[in-house]
Amino acid sequence: MKITEVRCSGYRLPLKQPFTSSRVTMTHRELVLVEVDTSEGSHGTGWCTTAGVGAAAVEALITGYLAPMLIDMDPRNTEQIWQRLWMECHAAGPGGITTLSLSAIDIAMWDLKAKAAGEPLHRLLGGARSAVQVYASAINLHLSTDELLAQTRGQLDEGYQAFKLKVGRPGLHEDRERVMAVRELIGPDCQLMLDANQKWSPGEAIQRSRLLVDAAPLFLEEPLLSDTIDGHAALRAATGMPIAAGEQLCNRFEFWNYIRAGALDFLQPDVWKVGGITEFLKIAALGAAAGIPVSPHGALELSVHLAAALPNAMHVENIFGLNLFDFGATSAPLPISGGKHQFSNAPGHGVRFEKDALRAHKLIPGSTIDRKPLYHFSG
Repeated sequence: MKITEVRCSGYRLPLKQPFTSSRVTMTHRELVLVEVDTSEGSHGTGWCTTAGVGAAAVEALITGYLAPMLIDMDPRNTEQIWQRLWMECHAAGPGGITTLSLSAIDIAMWDLKAKAAGEPLHRLLGGARSAVQVYASAINLHLSTDELLAQTRGQLDEGYQAFKLKVGRPGLHEDRERVMAVRELIGPDCQLMLDANQKWSPGEAIQRSRLLVDAAPLFLEEPLLSDTIDGHAALRAATGMPIAAGEQLCNRFEFWNYIRAGALDFLQPDVWKVGGITEFLKIAALGAAAGIPVSPHGALELSVHLAAALPNAMHVENIFGLNLFDFGATSAPLPISGGKHQFSNAPGHGVRFEKDALRAHKLIPGSTIDRKPLYHFSG
């Protein structure tokens, strides 16, 4: 089997409603789609997404530099392909645009590899379980406490048993009031997770974490800027709050720096950011060796396969509004019932993109993108 053609396209899709966290307001989701054809007539698809910045650069890197290298290679040799592309990009930077690009390509390779084996991706990767728990994650920092409770009741009615809330409101006690109200609603047996989106300074994080510990969260996600590894370790030591991070980390070396510093209780790699499935598996192995579970971040449609394949992987995040169906990239949602996803035996990853709907949102290479800044800046 040889690769005969690689196509890459970037898209910028408007969200149904803006996604506001403690630090950003996202109005669009960007998608970079890679399609690969082989000499045997098989077809593989890979992708990455962004919060609204970078897709044009990813498309340019893949189209201009990486796609030509793939011609005549065997897509089943995923490690060989990954290593060649990683080293080709390394001088340009071992993370960010480069690993986003590698991710989209690597996911397409694994899709082809699974199809060639006639197996669903989760089984090819290890098949640790046949179903995975999915937790509810949503746009909710801007909601009043009553609105937040109504949102959570709706998720409970859909069968979810685990929930993630955004924290980082301006007032010192606002987060505690909201979090404790949700804990009372869902009861002691449901899981509750909190996400600060890198909002706080180390001192502020210690103060605010101590106010939130009573809600018994499974973890507090990204309390600090992701670059401050020692700060995460100090926060764990000072508060006893379980800490999770990883959505801003781009490769196994960055995760290893956190692990060896004793900075995290949960690893949250994002498969379309760390370089794809090949690199995700190595990050999960680091976690397993250190006794740290993996809670895959976002990327619902692929994360379910990874969580089902790996014994130290946990539940998977369904970010309402940001899964592929919700922002208009696919024609059907991933089936979730009672807070769980049950797999079919279809070969590959099973994701089918809605090409007609995407066409209206295609990025024009080299063009200026009319947009508002993603991050909130004061002053």
